[in-house]
Amino acid sequence: MILAVAVVLGLIVSLVRYKTQAIDRIAALPLRSAWLALLALVMQYPLLLAPFSETQQVVLHQVLFLLSHLLLLTFIWRNRWMAGIQIIGLGVVWNLAAVLANGGFMPVSPEALVQINPGSSLEQWPVGLHYGFSKDIILARQETNLWLLSDILVLPPPFPWPTAFSLGDLLLAFGIGVLLQGPRDLVNVTAEGLVQVLPFDAVGVPGFGGGRPIRSQSHTSS
Repeated sequence: MILAVAVVLGLIVSLVRYKTQAIDRIAALPLRSAWLALLALVMQYPLLLAPFSETQQVVLHQVLFLLSHLLLLTFIWRNRWMAGIQIIGLGVVWNLAAVLANGGFMPVSPEALVQINPGSSLEQWPVGLHYGFSKDIILARQETNLWLLSDILVLPPPFPWPTAFSLGDLLLAFGIGVLLQGPRDLVNVTAEGLVQVLPFDAVGVPGFGGGRPIRSQSHTSS
């Protein structure tokens, strides 16, 4: 949920800053292999749609969730020169570290769940179970590895969609906001492997038909 909020806020900030040019700037983002990120999100969906249950009942969902990170990291590496992607990448790495350190799920404490589920009690959130419709496993703080990177932050009511999230999610949200401001420069990777960087205002819209390259450098794709 925190990432959906980041998208909305990022779009609002972009519209305020750039007005009618905002959409052109977002469309001008020189993202490479964006399909990798989209496929990774699709692979995470089964776990995010799985109800409250024993972790053994969501093993396949969990495997897909973990494999999706390979696609995300590949996408991040292929777009690593962009500031927003660098921030997103750090958030993904932080989250993945917490997930791998805790059996393949993101830990959330019973105390955090009480805060985002008004009227519930600690007894309603037994440790070791998959917290429904999320990537989380319920763990006590003393049983959580890399606790600082787990879902320790909460947006409780009166926020319309109470949620727990991690420092990595916070970085992801900030990176998305930065990305939605569009590029400072337009980047064109030529067939010869050269990176051409043009000031956005020199071309106006993503066409690369006008403007003058202000610098070029060799680029090795990975």
